[in-house]
Amino acid sequence: MPYTNMILALTTDLLANGSFNHLKDDELSNLHYVLLKLHEGASPEHQQLLLTLWNNADGSQVPQALLYKCNMLLLGFGRTPIEG
Repeated sequence: MPYTNMILALTTDLLANGSFNHLKDDELSNLHYVLLKLHEGASPEHQQLLLTLWNNADGSQVPQALLYKCNMLLLGFGRTPIEG
């Protein structure tokens, strides 16, 4: 899982920048659960689930450098970028 550490770091940065503040409690709990699973060395399916959750991120308050990194990773996986 070469991208695990990058996905974890970027997700943590997105959380720190309030990108998921608009999520409902159960959605936010799911996000934290997947993060914990990735820390334990979970499967690539958990990585994909986390990237899917990124599509719910609010990119309006995210620094452009972070948004760029996230979107480049998403595009590399053939996914839709986060809107800023």
